[in-house]
Amino acid sequence: MATLTAVDIGYNAVKALGTNGATAHFPSEVGTPITGETFSMAQAKQARMVIKRPEGQTWPVGETALKQSRYHAGRRDPEWVLTETWEVLLCAALSEIHKGTVNTSLVTGLPLEHWAALADPLSERLIGEHRFKRNGGRWQAVTIDDVVVITQPYGSLLDQAMADTGRILPGSPFAEGTVAIADLGGNTLNLLVTDALEEVGQWTQGDGLGLLPALDAIARDIHRAHPGITPKAREVSSWLAAGSFPYQGKEHDIGPFAEPHLEPLVNMVLNRFSEAWPEPGRYSAVLLTGGGALALGKSLKARMNGVYANVTIAEGAHLANVRGYLKLARDLWG
Repeated sequence: MATLTAVDIGYNAVKALGTNGATAHFPSEVGTPITGETFSMAQAKQARMVIKRPEGQTWPVGETALKQSRYHAGRRDPEWVLTETWEVLLCAALSEIHKGTVNTSLVTGLPLEHWAALADPLSERLIGEHRFKRNGGRWQAVTIDDVVVITQPYGSLLDQAMADTGRILPGSPFAEGTVAIADLGGNTLNLLVTDALEEVGQWTQGDGLGLLPALDAIARDIHRAHPGITPKAREVSSWLAAGSFPYQGKEHDIGPFAEPHLEPLVNMVLNRFSEAWPEPGRYSAVLLTGGGALALGKSLKARMNGVYANVTIAEGAHLANVRGYLKLARDLWG
């Protein structure tokens, strides 16, 4: 049986899973095209991510782009899913999941706000052959035979409502009740409400409120205090998870730099909840998910308890969407 693929390409990170057990997780960074070769030990070359496309350009991707390029193509507009930058990130993800020339079926997702306009054009771009080389190796072709594009927060819903086999979990409150899902990403806030897995349109909405502007502000403040480094948003995201950042060989508490920017964001997110979900008593459970839930989830949950019932932070929230995509793939084609 062909390996099935799930890919979640966000503004901050790329996540991918395959039914063969392969995984990928790297920054959504594409650097300037490489015109020459750099020296690396064999072990370092194995970890590199350099993607060559048939058009002739060779692109550093992910951590390799952060290390090798001063400029990074980090677009934050919705149409980037129809650009070469997004295609390069897709090929990099596919290179982590598949080896050689293969056929696959794929599930991916889009922000709620842009799904209606972009799902069909993206599906058309995804169907067919994707050719690339990784790290100067042989040409690889991954042909996508079938594709389904869903809304990103629906992936987190399915992750809660489905078993790994793709079957609905009997008695799951996320499969049977009226539930609210808040998916906070780098440049998106997806607010989804479902009743027995069916979207409830009047309480479902998405907008551009996300974590990246706060990460940018934290990075600027760290740079002002420590001019010897110019952090990138991706670095700040990992430092928040660790609680500290490295400078001149020592770890420094990130809290004083983060709190002035994260607390206002928590307030803005709660205001969005109040606007989108004015009747909190209607929901049997609320799920906080997405990469932003790692940074804001505990603060949000503390202030939501007593107003909303059964507030849960998704386990491994940054991977919840892509886990749900893979479960749906198993249900559709497994």
